[in-house]
Amino acid sequence: MPPIQDIIAFALASFLIIIIPGPSVLFTIGRGISYGKKAALVNVLGNSIGMFIGSLGVAIGIGTFVQDSEVAYLAVGVAGGGYLVYLGYESYKTRKEVTQALIAKTDPKPSSVIFKQGFVVGFLNPKSLVFFAAILPQFVDRSQGQVILQMFFLASIFFVIAVVSDGTWGIVAGTARDWLAGTPNRIERISGFGGFIIIGLGLSVIFSAIQR
Repeated sequence: MPPIQDIIAFALASFLIIIIPGPSVLFTIGRGISYGKKAALVNVLGNSIGMFIGSLGVAIGIGTFVQDSEVAYLAVGVAGGGYLVYLGYESYKTRKEVTQALIAKTDPKPSSVIFKQGFVVGFLNPKSLVFFAAILPQFVDRSQGQVILQMFFLASIFFVIAVVSDGTWGIVAGTARDWLAGTPNRIERISGFGGFIIIGLGLSVIFSAIQR
């Protein structure tokens, strides 16, 4: 285990990175606005686990490879951004079905699907891979050995903070949706707006990857 002062410093750095609205937060807000609180929280869990698995990739060198290779970073960024655009378009396209599901008091989309989509977005987030590759190793005490286990422990801290922080955003977005959605037409418009948020996020991820 890393020294306690390094653990505290990493937790603080992770909190500061996570609390600033970024791709994961915007994606969660878009999901909350489109599908509601439950979907947003399921999305947060999938997204955070995807990032957690990506952090383990750092332990075996994948994150460093993506950080150092422009081609790899571009490929991950375009793939992740393209998937976000697809999900945003899907949210917009199915806004009528979502409205009907909410009126019938059923889940607009299966939780398993929401979870899988959130996982893919989290795993293909190039910025999180670069963050783990650049920041995570700095808090590992190599003199104590078990470097991979130390990275796993630190990544677990990041995971917990991400779930709590992003989950809060998801609840806020879902609550705002419930508060604003007074009529079927309004629900439909709100769902479509959530889709546009995700599309814009996907395009920004692609643009960032191209401009790197």
